[in-house]
Amino acid sequence: MGLPKPLLLLLLLITIVSTSQKPIVTEARPLSQQRFSEIFSTLGVACKCCDGEKGECTSTWTGSCSKLQCLPWKLN
Repeated sequence: MGLPKPLLLLLLLITIVSTSQKPIVTEARPLSQQRFSEIFSTLGVACKCCDGEKGECTSTWTGSCSKLQCLPWKLN
C-alpha cells in the first residue's frame, strides 16, 4: 500500500523546495506615527498630536508624538 519510490521522491523534493522558499522569520519595518495616522484616516479616524507648547494640537507632525489623540472623525 506504500507509494512508489519515484512518487515519494517527487513529493519529498516538492516539500523541501517549498519550505526553503519561505523565510522562517519575516522582516518588518517600523511605521511612523504619522503614517499610522494616514492609515487610520482611511478608516474614519482622525489623529492629531497634542504635545506642542500650551498643549496645542496639530494634524501633521514630524518625529514621535508623546500625546497622540485619535478619535472618530465625527467627534473631532
